Amino acid sequence: MSLQPSWADQELILNNDIPDVYTVKKGDTLWDISNHFLATPWLWPKLWQANPEIKNPHLIYPGDKLYLVWIDGQPRLQRKPMKVVKLSPSIKVTRSPITTLHSSLVMPYLVEHRLLSEQAINDAPQILGSSDQRQKLSEGDLVWADSELPIGEEWWVYRPLESFKQPDDQSVTVLKEVAKLSVKSHYQQTSALTLKSYRQEIKPNDVLLPAPALGATADLHFSPSMPPEPVSATIVGSVNGQQYMATKDVVVVDKGHLDKLQAGHILHLYQPSIEVGGKKGEYRYSLNKGSEKDFRLAPRAVGEAMVIRAYDAYSFAVVLSSSEPFTKGVMVVSPQMTQ
Repeated sequence: MSLQPSWADQELILNNDIPDVYTVKKGDTLWDISNHFLATPWLWPKLWQANPEIKNPHLIYPGDKLYLVWIDGQPRLQRKPMKVVKLSPSIKVTRSPITTLHSSLVMPYLVEHRLLSEQAINDAPQILGSSDQRQKLSEGDLVWADSELPIGEEWWVYRPLESFKQPDDQSVTVLKEVAKLSVKSHYQQTSALTLKSYRQEIKPNDVLLPAPALGATADLHFSPSMPPEPVSATIVGSVNGQQYMATKDVVVVDKGHLDKLQAGHILHLYQPSIEVGGKKGEYRYSLNKGSEKDFRLAPRAVGEAMVIRAYDAYSFAVVLSSSEPFTKGVMVVSPQMTQ
């Protein structure tokens, strides 16, 4: 991989045969529109540069018209909002802005899944069980936790799934929400919680976390862009634990916001380079440590992904495209780094 100029210096390349005016349609996403205009859609923020009309480029609505103009020799997009007609004093017309990706694709992973360190899981309250030792519970039943929690608060129950560990021993675990509870009372340093809703049966040792603030986990109005600095990382697995991953799957990347990754950043996927060793006529794949290494073949591009949530040292990313199924160990690099 070799470094290219920073994203701010890269030239915008427009797709062929694009119209000067584009009307935003219902069902469009910001990623769709970025792909419509740009050969390099992660340079989307540059297309909005020096556009005083748009305070928030994410707030684009169905019916809006996007005009392609040229400023100082550079392409820019300007938005003309659709005129909203007031039908009567009692009827209020509301529209929802388009999101970066389809909400059905990533929303479950933003709302239902969490990524926590081993220490955070150990420190969190956990489920003890029910007073009558029942395995199957219904709405309204009581469940006990091993800590005194504020009465009246809502807590969510999470089930630990896959765990991942970096070489520096930073271990994290994917958790999935399985139920919602409300704290009812206390008894000798434990809490009784009322079961409000559930996706799966609650088990002892499930983890309790405070319910997220309304809207805190569901923001899809980020912009597709490149990381501010070159990033090289690895896919360590999938959120759901399957061996093979492909388009629309959500994966776990071993870099996070401490590495300046954030939602919307685009990453390219590469199969690691292959080593071939030996003499002419006796070449072989070098699979064993200590074997002769003469050649390293170039990494093979297999797709691209977008970060949808960054934690300290890891991130969730959705695979936007893949030419083939792949397993953990695939390299992810920012667009600044090319073969």
